[in-house]
Amino acid sequence: MKRTKWKEYDYKIQAGPGMSWVHRPLIGIEVWTIGGGEKVPILAMIDSGTDGTVFHADIADTLGIDGSRCRPGTLGGIGSLEGFYTNVKIVIPDFNITYEAPVFFGKNLPMDGLLGQATFFPLFKIRFEKAINKFYVTVAV
Repeated sequence: MKRTKWKEYDYKIQAGPGMSWVHRPLIGIEVWTIGGGEKVPILAMIDSGTDGTVFHADIADTLGIDGSRCRPGTLGGIGSLEGFYTNVKIVIPDFNITYEAPVFFGKNLPMDGLLGQATFFPLFKIRFEKAINKFYVTVAV
């Protein structure tokens, strides 16, 4: 029986609401357009409370994506976020995995990106160990 090899990560500290500091499960990824071009490195949070993949609109600008030519949308949840949808390629360098995903780009996102259940979670197993500020990721079998 093959043992699963988990990659260990530390939660990263970021400024949170009310001038607090919060620990978040952030990983380094790369994003680029379907047609190719320059890869943009970002830190994205693995978020089991997010349905899809959400990136800040500034990333689309850096990639040269014209939001006015994409499908507009509103992302609901706690409040709402106006933006647009388009497909991009996402690279998870630690696992040498590249996949294409529909992404919602919004201007007022308080971080670079969120990796949610519909696109990230089917590819990876994630184990959160908040008590010790560690999380673990491995490729889904």
